[in-house]
Amino acid sequence: MPTIIHARYTLRGGVPADDLAVTVAGDSIVDAGTPAELAARYPDAERVGGDDFILAPGFTNAHDHGRAVGTLALGLPDNFLELWLGHLAHLPSMPPYLAALYSGLQLLGSGVTAVAHSHNPRSWSELPAEIPEALRGYADASIRVAMHPPIVDQNQLVYAEREHFLGMLPPELRRRAGDANSIDFSADNYFALLEDLYNSFHDSERHRAHIQASPAGGQWCSDELIIRACEWARARRTRVQMHMLETRYQRIYAHKTWGKSFIRHLEDIGALGDWLTLAHMVWVEDEDIELLAKRGVGVAHNISSNLRLRSGIAPVALMAAAGLPVGIGLDGQTLDDDQDFLREMRLAWSIGNQSGMAAADLDAETVWRMGTGLAADITFGAGAPLGELEVGGQADLILLDLTAIAGRWAPAHYPPRELLPAFLLRRCQREHVRHVMVGGQWVLRDGEHVNVDARDVEREIWERLEFAARDPASGLDAYLRKFYRRWDDGELPMLRR
Repeated sequence: MPTIIHARYTLRGGVPADDLAVTVAGDSIVDAGTPAELAARYPDAERVGGDDFILAPGFTNAHDHGRAVGTLALGLPDNFLELWLGHLAHLPSMPPYLAALYSGLQLLGSGVTAVAHSHNPRSWSELPAEIPEALRGYADASIRVAMHPPIVDQNQLVYAEREHFLGMLPPELRRRAGDANSIDFSADNYFALLEDLYNSFHDSERHRAHIQASPAGGQWCSDELIIRACEWARARRTRVQMHMLETRYQRIYAHKTWGKSFIRHLEDIGALGDWLTLAHMVWVEDEDIELLAKRGVGVAHNISSNLRLRSGIAPVALMAAAGLPVGIGLDGQTLDDDQDFLREMRLAWSIGNQSGMAAADLDAETVWRMGTGLAADITFGAGAPLGELEVGGQADLILLDLTAIAGRWAPAHYPPRELLPAFLLRRCQREHVRHVMVGGQWVLRDGEHVNVDARDVEREIWERLEFAARDPASGLDAYLRKFYRRWDDGELPMLRR
């Protein structure tokens, strides 16, 4: 039986329309029109919604790590990325299935119907076993996933001058740090794993799961590895996602190593194209934005994470003005540790509009597209029918409680239609998400998952957390900070390969 879904306002492409409803049959949107028109065409259809709701596409979280529990809750406070990363492997760990399941449930509760998952393995040797379990967790949560198994092959302790850094350490700390972040997973093993995962799980028809390559970051991956990842993805019409220019020290690394920007170097090795998404991009150089737009490269913007880890503020308004496709990602590091996608959109909008009359504007409609259609494009590819309420597209949609959003003070007919995107960005939060549909199936009704009790999953997670042995990165932070301060002062000589 088809379902007619209607609301007081419907958002399509970030633009509000009134008196517009959609009809869902199977996993797709099969028709659109006024509620009266659709009722006449589908007299036996179920009807869901009403004037108390806003209808919008489901959100796509363009970059995340699926940790389930915030790192602060597990004992790791925020810090500079270069200091913070070394402690991740020694946090309490949980089964990958539970982490993905609970992450998916949290996201659905915030209106997110699809996620880009950048996996953090408990150990490199366990990566082949962990990825299928994480995929199963997202499937049981009923959320779409673009899965990014990671690979690195260099510069894990520091970005450069490893021996110099080790020489700064006292003997006992030097012995512990010598094995920190060691990698025992070859590129050949990685691409064999990708191939197995692609053949087993990649869904190019219904887009429930995509398998994508992920050289984890430019400074951690050799040119050969990045090129091979791009070639593998292009041959299979899938994508590549990698961390890029998250901190100032990654930008300095590029200039010290190649005498040019990271983006110009990627261009020179043939790694830029519309198959590529770069996460963070805080320290991209303004003159490279036009090149990225020309090549069709996507950017996953992570405003909360960039603030919490003291990385800075990405020039998102400039990117949008240049036509660069930007999607919003939570990175598992939201400002309030609650995976609230609507609050992340509000933060991206507020901070994206920088001071000065000459600054580029970031309007509310663009931010809505950054959370929906653009985010879906840079996560699953522009050809996937996701992120929009269009006939023929997958039926991923949310109903927001307009009455609760407006509150007691708003007049009965407020806001006017033209102010709706801004009004929602300023006031809407995850508790206003009432109903969520993924692929034509309701997965959230009245704020509760229809199949899984999130409270039971949460209890099981806390029962099954596994605590690691002593952190070998402990004690390194002061030395890492001293080491990278030299980069701030421009003391590091030009590096040559």
